[in-house]
Amino acid sequence: MKKKKLKYIWLVLLLLSMIVGFYFIRIKGTDDMQKDTYKKWSKYYVVTQGKEAYVKTATTDTDVTALSEGQGYGMFIAVEAAKKGVNTKKEFDRLYRYYMDHRTAKTQLMSWQQKVKTDGTVKDAENSATDGDLYIAYALIKAAALWSDKAAEYKKQARLLLKDILAYNYNAETKSLTVGNWAVKGTDYYDLVRTSDILPEQFDTFYDFSHDSTWKSIKSSMLASLEKMSNQHNTGLVPDFMWVRESGEIKAAKANLVASAYDGDYYYNACRMPYNLARSHNKKGRKILKKMMNFFMDEKVIYGGYQLNGKRLVNHKSASFEAPVFYAAKTLGHQYERLHQQEKNIFIKGLSKTNYYDSALITMAVLSD
Repeated sequence: MKKKKLKYIWLVLLLLSMIVGFYFIRIKGTDDMQKDTYKKWSKYYVVTQGKEAYVKTATTDTDVTALSEGQGYGMFIAVEAAKKGVNTKKEFDRLYRYYMDHRTAKTQLMSWQQKVKTDGTVKDAENSATDGDLYIAYALIKAAALWSDKAAEYKKQARLLLKDILAYNYNAETKSLTVGNWAVKGTDYYDLVRTSDILPEQFDTFYDFSHDSTWKSIKSSMLASLEKMSNQHNTGLVPDFMWVRESGEIKAAKANLVASAYDGDYYYNACRMPYNLARSHNKKGRKILKKMMNFFMDEKVIYGGYQLNGKRLVNHKSASFEAPVFYAAKTLGHQYERLHQQEKNIFIKGLSKTNYYDSALITMAVLSD
């Protein structure tokens, strides 16, 4: 009887050791994948020039295109990788220096696009884009917490940048962020919102950092507008761009208003929303997210674009759409486990060397907790 009891004890201990072993193998596997993904991202897209670095978003025979969006992503990715134990301090500082050298005239906002010629000269676009500046400010705040020797400098610049976002990219009538410093009061574009600029977790961080209650108002107002937009279709899908009027009217933009024929569809801006909303625990944000995710749960394949009624725009898949859904499914838990498993295929293929946007969103989905 005693031998039998000992046998069971050893069996239980063996099973426990196997479970613990599998757990650590899984953790190590995840850790290795995160570090490997970051290293490939950095190798393929981060271009170092002396003491500066920029994110390469497109290449032609005559120039390379850099975007403030890409710079913001690059800085954010460097911070996230550092939190996973990768030494990205120098890379972050180079990216920061490039941002500092490519601000729009007399502001802290970054030029939305730069053309880097083969001879090394750079031509900056005059205007800004809000999404890039939001990520740059967020990355600076997080970097200050990681690297104490640079904390004062990064915090100072984050404050200046946040101040200018509110000065040049804020509609006080609707309490919403505009799409850029060119969408000024007195023009119709003043009421235009890029849905992917709705970043509740970042807005919370900005308030905690600056103690400016405007960020609380922005979060509340923009989520309320997004909820109204979500409620207009059973799918819960939202468009790349939407009108947010002072009267409370919310409607999708028409085709070719700003970026593409799909400005009023769930396309390459709105596809970021599952990631944006999953980063926050805000109840309204989670409600909007789950409605959207329930639509994707009914899809056997996630395609690279949809009308708001759920009709697909194309017949091919896109990692830019899959990666945010993967991250949201991982964050939301067992209810969306099928989606979580289904979208793991994006990691099997590895990062593309030529598609910056796919690679950025995959890397962010892999690194983010």
